[in-house]
Amino acid sequence: MAHLVFRAVISSAGKDKYGEKRYAIYIPKSLRDKAESMAGKEVIVIVLLPDDS
Repeated sequence: MAHLVFRAVISSAGKDKYGEKRYAIYIPKSLRDKAESMAGKEVIVIVLLPDDS
């Protein structure tokens, strides 16, 4: 099983053709080569929200 760990911000990606809001998680450029093999595959996303400091 391959995995990537990185910090990201969930960004608004506009709306779909039905008017529903869409969101995106952008992978850092430094991990582009590692993430390329995952493109188009089903992934499991676990979101951890850090405590506000």
